[in-house]
Amino acid sequence: MEDSNQNENKKLITELELQLERAGFFTHSSLSRQAERINEIESFLYGLIDSLLEHGLLDKEKFEEYVKRVRDEILIRKEYFHAGIVMRVDKPDGKNVPVNCEERLDICKAVCCRLNFALSLEEIESGKIKWDLGQPYFIRQQSNGYCTHLDSNKNRCSIYSERPKVCRKYSCANDDRIWKDFEKMELNNEWIQENLTRQKIQLLEIYMIPEEKIEYKSKTE
Repeated sequence: MEDSNQNENKKLITELELQLERAGFFTHSSLSRQAERINEIESFLYGLIDSLLEHGLLDKEKFEEYVKRVRDEILIRKEYFHAGIVMRVDKPDGKNVPVNCEERLDICKAVCCRLNFALSLEEIESGKIKWDLGQPYFIRQQSNGYCTHLDSNKNRCSIYSERPKVCRKYSCANDDRIWKDFEKMELNNEWIQENLTRQKIQLLEIYMIPEEKIEYKSKTE
C-alpha cells in the first residue's frame, strides 16, 4: 500500500514539474516574442515620426495632442495590450445530435477528448478542472494529447459529473473533422493525425552573435 502511494506521489510530482516547465517556457517565449515585436515597431514608428518632423510634415504639438487623445480612448475602451490569456464565454444552449458513443469508442478512441478548448470563468474558479499552465486557460492535456481527466484504463471521463460545459454540449455527429461519414463510422484519420497532436511551445531562437538591425536615433532630442 505504501509503495502504491509513493508511486502515485511520484506521478503527481512529475506532472507538476512538467506543468511548471511548460509555464516557464510559455512565459519566457511569450515575453521574448512580444518584446522583439515591440522593439521593431518602435524603431520604425519613431523613425517615421522623426522623418516627418524633420521635413516639416508634422506639427509636434498637434501630434502629441492626438497621441494623448488616442491613449485615453484606448484606456476607456479597455483595448490596451495584455497577455494572451483566454477564457471561454458560452453561447445559449442549442440542440445536440445524440451520439452512440459506446459503439464508436473502438473506432474513434475517444478522439473528442483530444480536442483543445478554453475553460470558462466558472469552470476555472470551481477548482475541479485542471487547466494548462503553459496555455492559460485551456484544458490541460497529457503528453499523448488526451485530456488529463480521461481515465485511460476505463476510457471514461474521471470528472464526468463536473466536466466542462463545452464537453456536455459537444456532438461529433456533424463534425467533419472527426468523421468522413458519420453513419458508416468512417473516421477522418488524415485530419486527426495532422491536427490532434500534442501542442509544442515554440521558443525563440537566440543567437550568440545578434543579427544586424536597423537603428533609428531621434533627431528631436
